[in-house]
Amino acid sequence: MKKEIEEIQIGKGLGQIVFGWSREDLEKFMGKPDETDDFTYPVSENAEVGSESWHYDEYEFSASFNEEDEWKLGALAVSSPEFVLKGKKLIGLQKDAFLNAIEGMDLGEYDDEDWSSDENPDQKLIAFPETSLNFWFEDDMLTEIQWGPMYDDDDSPIWPE
Repeated sequence: MKKEIEEIQIGKGLGQIVFGWSREDLEKFMGKPDETDDFTYPVSENAEVGSESWHYDEYEFSASFNEEDEWKLGALAVSSPEFVLKGKKLIGLQKDAFLNAIEGMDLGEYDDEDWSSDENPDQKLIAFPETSLNFWFEDDMLTEIQWGPMYDDDDSPIWPE
C-alpha cells in the first residue's frame, strides 16, 4: 500500500488525494487507471449527466468524477483492509465488530439499510449522511467504504482547500 493514500480523510479525500481534483491531477499522482466506467444518470425528466469512475486494482480503490461538478473528483471507494479511518483498519470486520470499532469516532447518526437483491442476497449499508460516509456489508462483513466531500445547506459540495 502506498503510504500517501492509506488514510481515509472525512470530507477531504484519501491521503494526499483531495476531493475537487481534476482527472488530470489524479492521473499525474496515481498514473493511468486500470479500468474506467462511464455512465449517465437522470437529474430531471429531460436531462442526464455523465459520471466516470476510475479503478486502481493494485490499491483496491476507485475514484469518481461527475459532469455536474465540472468533472471534479467527488467520491472515493476503497475495499482493501489496508486503508485506515481514524487509525483503524475496518474492511473485513463483521458488522458488530465494526460498530464497536467506530464508537467514539464522532461520525454522526447513521441509517442501517437493507440493499439485498437477487444478485447480492445479503447486502447492507450503514450510511452516515453528516460525514458523507457509506459502509457496505456483504454477508455481515464490511467490504467497501465510500465517501465524498461535505455538502452545504444547498447540497453543493464543499471542496477542500
